[in-house]
Parts: sequence; C-alpha cells; structure tokens
Amino acid sequence: MSGTIIHEVKPLKGHLTGLYSDGELVCCIDSELAAEKNVKPLREYTVDELRELLSESQLRRARSKALYLLEYRDYSARDLASRLRRDREYGDEAIDAAVEYLTEIGAIDDARYAGNMIRHLISRKHYGRRRILQELSAKGIHRDTAEKALSECDLDESAAITELLEGKFSRDLSDEKGIRRTVATLQRYGYEMGDIMGALREYRDRCEE
Repeated sequence: MSGTIIHEVKPLKGHLTGLYSDGELVCCIDSELAAEKNVKPLREYTVDELRELLSESQLRRARSKALYLLEYRDYSARDLASRLRRDREYGDEAIDAAVEYLTEIGAIDDARYAGNMIRHLISRKHYGRRRILQELSAKGIHRDTAEKALSECDLDESAAITELLEGKFSRDLSDEKGIRRTVATLQRYGYEMGDIMGALREYRDRCEE
C-alpha cells in the first residue's frame, strides 16, 4: 500500500511537531512522541501509521492538559472530560482514555470530589440535601456516589435552617413579605417546606420569649 512521504519535520508552538509532505502540513504530533518514534524526513508513512501517531499524540496531550488542570482544582470525571472537549484539540477517544487512566491512578476520584464539594456547599452555600444532590448531579456524579458521600458528611438541616434564620435572613423576618421571600429562598437552597416552617415557628417562639 502506498503511503505519504514526509519531506519536512518542523517544531511548532506548544510542544508540537509538524509533519509536512511537499510543503503541505500532514499532521501535528507531540514533540516527545516524534522523538521517541524517530520521525525523520524522507520516510514514508501509511495512512494507518499516521493515524496511529496522531491518536497516540492526542492521548498524550489530553493526559498532559488534564494533569495541568488538576493542579489548580479538583474535577469530577465528567466535568474534566467536558473541559477537555472545549479545547477542541483532542478526539473523544483520546479524552475518554485519558480520563479513564487518570481515574485508575487516583488523580480523578468522584467520591473524593463529591465529599469536598458537599463540605463546600454546606459550609459556604448553606445548601440542603436536595440542592446538594442537584449540584452533584450537574457535575456528573452518580446518584449512589453522591448519596454515600452525603451520608458521610455532617448535615443537620434543621440546625442549618435555624442558623440562617438567626443570621443571614434575620432582617427579613419582620413582616410577611420578608418571611415569604425567605421561605422561597430556603426552598431554592434545597430545604423541605415542613422543615422550614418548623424552624420558623421555633424562631418566632424564641423571639416572643
């Protein structure tokens, strides 16, 4: 089977090497890979060989970019894959393989990510169980993983509502309009209506005392 003769191998920006045939760019591959595979001018490559080089290059670059992103913050597996796809530099197979590899070595751990995110949502956002599960689902965390992680966190919804009523929303509880607004906000935070109204009654009783 006839192939493509590479006439020029030229370094490009971003740790890439360009393979040219008759002055036309055939493909760009990772420079380290080009060195490892001893890619040189005047060598003939079949379509399958070029495709294999490009596939391996995309996998390496996807892994490298994923590790770079993970240095700055944690990601769920699905969230990281989506982030890599936004670059439009790697094929779906390379991205999926990179995420699978990083999961295997523990660089990505959805259970760990879920636990960290839950603690943030409880301490900083003051969200309730329902909203927390929605946020985790939006990040691609499986329901079972989310439920397990949530069961391991200290979440007392009644105490959380009371804390919000006595702090953040205390100024809004002087009239019915403010109370309705507070109730609606607490529902958006993921708390159940029964728990909200119970906490409100206790809050009013304490105020009257």
